Amino acid sequence: MRASLNWLSEYVNLPEIPAEALAERLTLAGLEVERIEDLVAEGVVVARVASVDPHPQAGTLSVCQVETGHDHRTVVCGAENVRAGGLFPLAVPGARLPGGEVSVAKIRGVKSEGMLLSRKELGLEAKSTGVWDLPADLPVGADLAPLIGLPDTLLSLKITSNRPDLLGILGIAREISALYRTPLREPEISYPEAEPPAATLTSVEIEDPADCPRYVARVIQGIVDRPSPLLIEARLLKAGMRPLSLVVDVTNYVLLEVGHPLHAFDRRRLAEGRIVVRRARPGERIRTLDGVDRDLSSEVLVIADGQRPVAVAGVMGGAETEVSPDTRDILLEAAAFSPVRVRRSSRAVGLRTEASLRFERGLSPETAKLASRRCCTLLAYHAPVRIARGEVDNYPSPAKAWVIPLRKRRLAEVLGVEVPPAEVEDGLTRLGLTVHNREGSWEIAIPPFRQDLAREIDLIEEVARLYGYDRVPTLPPRVEPRIGKKDPGEAFADRVRDILAALGLLEAYSPGLVPATGAEVKLRNPLAQGGDGLRADLLPGLLGGVQENLAAQAPGVAMFEVGRVFRKRDGHVMEEDRLGIVLAGRPPLPLSGKGEYSPADLKGILDALLSALRVEGVELGEVEDPRLHPHRRAGIYLSRGPSDHGPQTTDHGSRTLIGWLGELSPSLRATLPGERRVLALELALSPLRAVARPPAHRPLPRSPASKRDLSLFVPQDVPEGDIRAELLADPLVESAFLYDLYRGEGVPAGHLSLTYEVVFRDPERTLSSDEVEGAVGRILARLVPRGVRIRT
Repeated sequence: MRASLNWLSEYVNLPEIPAEALAERLTLAGLEVERIEDLVAEGVVVARVASVDPHPQAGTLSVCQVETGHDHRTVVCGAENVRAGGLFPLAVPGARLPGGEVSVAKIRGVKSEGMLLSRKELGLEAKSTGVWDLPADLPVGADLAPLIGLPDTLLSLKITSNRPDLLGILGIAREISALYRTPLREPEISYPEAEPPAATLTSVEIEDPADCPRYVARVIQGIVDRPSPLLIEARLLKAGMRPLSLVVDVTNYVLLEVGHPLHAFDRRRLAEGRIVVRRARPGERIRTLDGVDRDLSSEVLVIADGQRPVAVAGVMGGAETEVSPDTRDILLEAAAFSPVRVRRSSRAVGLRTEASLRFERGLSPETAKLASRRCCTLLAYHAPVRIARGEVDNYPSPAKAWVIPLRKRRLAEVLGVEVPPAEVEDGLTRLGLTVHNREGSWEIAIPPFRQDLAREIDLIEEVARLYGYDRVPTLPPRVEPRIGKKDPGEAFADRVRDILAALGLLEAYSPGLVPATGAEVKLRNPLAQGGDGLRADLLPGLLGGVQENLAAQAPGVAMFEVGRVFRKRDGHVMEEDRLGIVLAGRPPLPLSGKGEYSPADLKGILDALLSALRVEGVELGEVEDPRLHPHRRAGIYLSRGPSDHGPQTTDHGSRTLIGWLGELSPSLRATLPGERRVLALELALSPLRAVARPPAHRPLPRSPASKRDLSLFVPQDVPEGDIRAELLADPLVESAFLYDLYRGEGVPAGHLSLTYEVVFRDPERTLSSDEVEGAVGRILARLVPRGVRIRT
């Protein structure tokens, strides 16, 4: 937003301080000034070109004889649009311009006694196609500077998205009024009206008030095609807008002044002369004012007449109903549109405009009528138009001011300083708020144009802005220090991370946003293409990490990730922390040779994790999962603990499926370099957290252990876990380690040979050989009914 100080001074008395000091005060109050630009045109007059002759030595230059009202001068000019009889700005020698001082110069042998100027050379445009062709009714020799509002200073302001009321000169003037306690002058509203009433000339229909809370239509007749006054053109140019014609320029002028966009339709080109605000219908198109034909979708809000769309609401008008030199009657639109709807319309048609910028931030419906009446005032002042009596104002649910209490004690507590009550009331009143003083508090009515004020803390911030943050003393905090505590779920996740890192695995982070095709939960408003869903599991991200590492010639990959996944359960979105592990290639261990990770390595990692977490009751079982190799997969079951652990756990009788492990199917690893074997595991953390126990330490045993190797013939249909359970069931057995599995000669058909190292220990005393043998006998007695016998 570029604000002219000359324009601001029409509505508020500016303090007599340098522009830099004003910019600093505005910045401290939240209106960041990014740039200060000074415009000057000393020694520039309105001049008439008497004759134009070719330059004798340069075909692209002209030698002009120029009348200044006091003398005649010879000026060399290179503009193609210079012509005899035209009025143009002339900088005489010694004139001061934004680009420097003008002096007499000899150009290709011809003495030039001045310079005919373009808008660019006056600092009004970034690029000009020729010298500025001034209106023919200007007096020759007149000083141009006051005619175009120079000298002037422009402030480039960065307006935050929650303050659309500051996207107009009036809003900025209101802020200056409050900051410097100076009166605010409202724009003049005064114009004559004539018969017939506007309601007999047009009508307005709004299909959905949520899309368009208010639409004000006025009819203005007797339009004459003429240029705008020079001052209006200059102010538009300073703001970065190009002057076109009086009607269009005045609507843009009010946009910059009040901050509310307007649009003028050629009323004779509106079918049936009426307005319908609705969504676009299938197959509809519109040619916008920039000459581009655009397809419309049901996301786009349009302004239609009795037959077709004539504008994209809040974005840009249509070419078929634009104001032209032949326009005699206009329908003036002043409306309020839904910010969300304008944003979607703007995206759908690929257009961002000054109007959409403002509507997307949420303009108050109340300013629509003010902007409409101000436009009528300016048109009536500068042209002999006839304004139809009244307006058509479709406003189904008028906005009401809301009241927020502001506690005086709370204000002092938050700011740490006592702001005088009179200063609080004066500042907030100048901002347009209505303040009622009550015992211990103020009741403050918020005007509709300040939709950013919704809570007490918002009002405290307003008081702080006006009082001045630099006036708030720096004090040490007066709060009692408290020890923070991590969320139990996050603390458990950190514990899992530490354990896996200690086991030699590297932690990975993968995006939580994934393509919608691989997600159960989809986003309504995705921020980027390909990120329109939330991940349902961790495996795809980890596989991406495996692929990148193997492609970079890494010999092996051992990674884990702890992350949140999202799934639907009974129509509700459920989220849960999960653990994912992938192994591929060779372990980075000395003397490991070229052997790759095996399922035993993955199982060992799981056992180590469960042991460190002191989790019991976890066992492997069958599972159906097409992502895993049909003969190298297992489900991870928890046999005790809560039955409902989260969205990705499943009850199976007395146990709960909390995860899976195994080798990935060939289809999932087909894209990996060398088609390496990939082992993976995924596990829900919430059920583990429910049964995990904190680390516990016990002293080293004082009595020695006794070890025995037991070689057993075990039927193939007996699970090894059952044999281990029987071994550990004896009270004297401390551990059982399976170190040999043999099938072949000497082993009965249908059997396996399993050899265990069994450790016996009593914590209080040394076991005798008879006690150890007795324990072995008890174990064998329990195993015989299962068809197990000792190998001799």
